[in-house]
Amino acid sequence: MSAFDSPSPSLGEFLRAKRADITPEMAGLPPGRRRRTPGLRREEVASRASMGSAWYTALEQGRDVQPSDRALACLARALMMNETEREHLYALAGRPAPPRAIDGESTVNPILQRLLDRLEPEPAYVMDAYWEVIAWNDAAGALFSIERPGDKHPRNKLWWIFTQKRVETHQVDWLKSARTLVSIFRSQATRYADDPRMRQLIDDLLEASDTFRELWAEQGVLELGSGRKAMRMPDGTDREFDYLPLRIPDLPGACLMIYLGVE
Repeated sequence: MSAFDSPSPSLGEFLRAKRADITPEMAGLPPGRRRRTPGLRREEVASRASMGSAWYTALEQGRDVQPSDRALACLARALMMNETEREHLYALAGRPAPPRAIDGESTVNPILQRLLDRLEPEPAYVMDAYWEVIAWNDAAGALFSIERPGDKHPRNKLWWIFTQKRVETHQVDWLKSARTLVSIFRSQATRYADDPRMRQLIDDLLEASDTFRELWAEQGVLELGSGRKAMRMPDGTDREFDYLPLRIPDLPGACLMIYLGVE
């Protein structure tokens, strides 16, 4: 049985608890009179969520009601849920939550930059949801030539791979690696298919690179994971690295990429 088959009995309890936490003033409603319990009334939540009061009451009481993704999104807004609460709501309803919105600023916490610096001499960088490298240490800067002023996407990993000739000799099996990266990128890009910046990046890559266009047409899909790859160093020697991606909760869609040299 799938974890997303039916709502949990705890869904109603969670909705009641959230409703009790929101005062009429927080919701922009008049305080009113004779409120027997703190928080909003059921009919007020239903109105804010653009749904029937009887349907919402049935959901809160744990009756056999199957909320749609749209209904859950409306409830999350009506009950002023943060991202963690929204994801919890979807989990209780037995449905996968939509991905968190991408942080357009993609600012890196200073603690994360300190971690990158302390990983020296191992290369490490932070890549956002658009595969833009937004922070790195000196070892990564030297290995990947991260600074590329004048490029259309100067710090985008996919742009380097498919528009810079030097990169084709940078990895021992370039085409295999490129195919893998396109498949990983597709799985992430699909989650943000409505994001204009993501669509623009894909369009630019399709226009700029015949190879990207061919690999994109293959429809491969992979999840980002750890592994080992051979890299050609700036001095022309080959070296193997174990690589490990780590998700960053503060930056939706971003990850920390760490490369550990194999002795």
